[in-house]
Amino acid sequence: MHKANGPPEKYPKLFRAADAMRLLAFGWYFATCLILGLVAGIYLDRWLDTKPGFLLGGLLLGSIVGFYGMFKMLRPMYRDQGGPKGNQGDPG
Repeated sequence: MHKANGPPEKYPKLFRAADAMRLLAFGWYFATCLILGLVAGIYLDRWLDTKPGFLLGGLLLGSIVGFYGMFKMLRPMYRDQGGPKGNQGDPG
């Protein structure tokens, strides 16, 4: 008999609903940052009549803000999994 067909209480739960909701929030956060950067870039390009400069700048800024925010949101998840809590990169 395959071990996946055994009773569910013997095996650890690999996927929790809370983790799924957190990952969904990360996706929405990143997409929102990108869209806001693009919309702001398009608006500034039309207002100042400078085509793709602000569009590319808004895309870059939205990406940077999105990645930084995801980094800040993911850090506590890794700390909760038993990683070093007090070590902030100090070698000693």
